[in-house]
Amino acid sequence: MVVRHGKVACECHWAPNTVNTPHDMFSLSKSVTATAIGIAIDEGYVSLDTRIYEKYFPHKLEGLTGKQLEWAKKVTVHDVLSMRMGKVTSVFDDKAKTDWVNGILDKPIQFEPNSDWKYISENAYLLSWIIQRETGMTMTEFLTPRLYEPLDIKIPHWEQSQVGVDAGGWGLKLTVEDIAKISMLYINKGVYNGKRIFSEDWFNKATYPYTKKTYPVFSDNAEYGYQVWIDHEHHDTTYRFTGLYGQFSFMFPDQDACVVITASDTRDGDAISAVFKHFPKAFIEPKELDDKKQFEFKALTSTRAYGPDFMHSLGRRDAKRESKYSNRMMKFVPLPFSSTQGALTYFMWRKKIGGLTDVVLSFDKDNAIMSFKENNSERMTIKAGMNNEYTHNVITLGENELIVDAQATWNRDGSLEFFLYNSGRPQSKRLRFIFKGNTVILKQNSYPGFGALAKFNIEFNMGMNVGSKFENFLDVGGKVFGAFYSDTDTVGRFVK
Repeated sequence: MVVRHGKVACECHWAPNTVNTPHDMFSLSKSVTATAIGIAIDEGYVSLDTRIYEKYFPHKLEGLTGKQLEWAKKVTVHDVLSMRMGKVTSVFDDKAKTDWVNGILDKPIQFEPNSDWKYISENAYLLSWIIQRETGMTMTEFLTPRLYEPLDIKIPHWEQSQVGVDAGGWGLKLTVEDIAKISMLYINKGVYNGKRIFSEDWFNKATYPYTKKTYPVFSDNAEYGYQVWIDHEHHDTTYRFTGLYGQFSFMFPDQDACVVITASDTRDGDAISAVFKHFPKAFIEPKELDDKKQFEFKALTSTRAYGPDFMHSLGRRDAKRESKYSNRMMKFVPLPFSSTQGALTYFMWRKKIGGLTDVVLSFDKDNAIMSFKENNSERMTIKAGMNNEYTHNVITLGENELIVDAQATWNRDGSLEFFLYNSGRPQSKRLRFIFKGNTVILKQNSYPGFGALAKFNIEFNMGMNVGSKFENFLDVGGKVFGAFYSDTDTVGRFVK
């Protein structure tokens, strides 16, 4: 979505997404968390100089000694906002088992507070804790009358910790238009439709570059403020909200415009380069389109079927096999991860279910129907179109309501393949059932895969370029170390 002067200039979507589809924001959530802190500072709830562990978590300091205690007593709200706290956590720290605050304190010290920069998601969780401690409201409750209602944003879902605190650094779901509205709020220095939401003083603090160089592996060498990225390298100042798997908002204040992207791709550097190749030049040097170009533009921006090759079903039917395998229970060796969701998304949930344990297949005029349980879940049903169309499904996994648009086809080798597009979530799944007598082999693949995610993680955290061949190697590694990954093959049997 491209917005200029408060109006949508251009938008397009991959079906089955629409303009109203909420998307997982991943780290773009942090920018909304920082906005909440800014409003709380304006209202006198929070101070940037407050030493957070001493004020908000004094009981957590009782078991600390020596340098760990000295470090904890120094950390301020500013340090956490600017990612200059001094400790590093892992995205794979299990959110179902750990005390998230202890998960930070238990880590070794990397540097003294405010002496260096390291990006970690748990910093924003601490900020969410602060909002809840100071106001008595969750961050969602705090933001509803202060941000969501003035911007006409439907109150969004935000995943929580075991103790009922909004995650802060991830877990927020927003539509493309929601992101654009918050972006225009920043472009206008805290004012939206004539109403001031946060002070210009907070805007200046949030967009000040406390860290001048972040990750040189990405194309823009962006600076970092308070959960906002700042770019000066290509043109006049640009601000950016960023989340994993290609969630972006590029804000061009000099042009009163923003470009918002949601995606399922880990090639952040390529996305940033593509945007800056065309923007803000397109705003500065507008061109009239002739009839041919107008036609091409409309075709380009029309809603199209979702992209990756493996997600396009042939819709092949096989009446003989459908009769043979219908209404028979298949029991599988359970895996630790969901077979319908991507590993990282699933790993960040506080309440996990597990992998497929049993499946019953059936068929109707237009669909393959998969009735299944994941470990101790309630039985769920996904209908998959066998007519070259997606069938829309809503299922509940753990505490999460999920939209799954699905297709299915029989392959020429006799296997049955399901294509699960998780609308609004970054990873889509391919499930292939291979039948060998009473034995059933379930093969699983994600898009993007483990290799793409691991490649991104290495580039982002180590500042080194990783080639596509190494990405393929990492994909194979994901299969080898399958206990930690959701694309592992598993074996089952017909029991009736």
